[in-house]
Amino acid sequence: MKQKTLLFVFALLSAMTASAKTFPTLINGIYYYFNTSMKQARVTSGGNKYTGKVTIPATVTYDGVTYSVTSIEAYAFSGCSGLTSIEIPNSVTAIGSSAFTGCSGLTSVTIPNSVTTIGMEAFYGCSGLTSVTIPNSVTTIEYHAFRDCSSLTSIIIPNSVTSIGVNAFYGCSGLTSVTIPNSVTSIGLHAFSDCSSLTSVTCEAISVPTTGGSAFSDVPLGSATLYVPASALDAYKTAEQWSEFGTIAAIPDGGIRGDVNGDGVVNGTDIQAIINAIVEGEYDEKADVNEDEQVNGTDIQEVINIIVNAD
Repeated sequence: MKQKTLLFVFALLSAMTASAKTFPTLINGIYYYFNTSMKQARVTSGGNKYTGKVTIPATVTYDGVTYSVTSIEAYAFSGCSGLTSIEIPNSVTAIGSSAFTGCSGLTSVTIPNSVTTIGMEAFYGCSGLTSVTIPNSVTTIEYHAFRDCSSLTSIIIPNSVTSIGVNAFYGCSGLTSVTIPNSVTSIGLHAFSDCSSLTSVTCEAISVPTTGGSAFSDVPLGSATLYVPASALDAYKTAEQWSEFGTIAAIPDGGIRGDVNGDGVVNGTDIQAIINAIVEGEYDEKADVNEDEQVNGTDIQEVINIIVNAD
């Protein structure tokens, strides 16, 4: 009898646990999971597909408690082909794997400077995506992150990124230009494969980045131009895969990111040039190093990052 009672209690507890399993909570059209101890909320998927323009708030209130929205979960918007735009708040630090996979109607994304992680396949198959801003907080572009974003025309990789993952931009057939910063040390297998419209690559790295097999396969390299630091021209001309570019030339004067005063090097004088622009209160495109259409302390930090990574 005692054994049967224990079995009954165990079954009851199991049922209670199952019924207590958390399900996403819908608030103002967005599904969330809540971490009550950390007072953090995670955007997730739910019973209805997201459509149109979605604005994720920095905070959300549930049962009288305010939570900070800190992440977009894996698969949160996956397959939401009717999603056209997304606004991500500065409170978000991570975009999960496959978060936007198959969002073919999504046309533009600005990732805030708080995000450090863009998960695997995060924007895989976002065929309508024409522009994306990757902030200088991101250190790695994961596997398949922007694969088959066929409408993407140009990409500037921030100086915080050290590696570009396998197939990261595979199949971006509309991509015509890419800027790779001097912080990148490795480029994964097929990272830019099938980028059939690619005609211009600027690689600011003085030390030639290692490339996985066929990093530029099915790219018309013979008619494409590779721009590199003048001091590294010979190294690129003899490096595997890089040497296949039809034209390899020095980056034009003033074309190096962070070289605000156009003297061909990035150093403290460029920081001073940014400070001068801030004091004068006038917008200076060269001083807008991170290209957020503002000249402020983040541009100074970007130059510092460039200097540090070059050492």
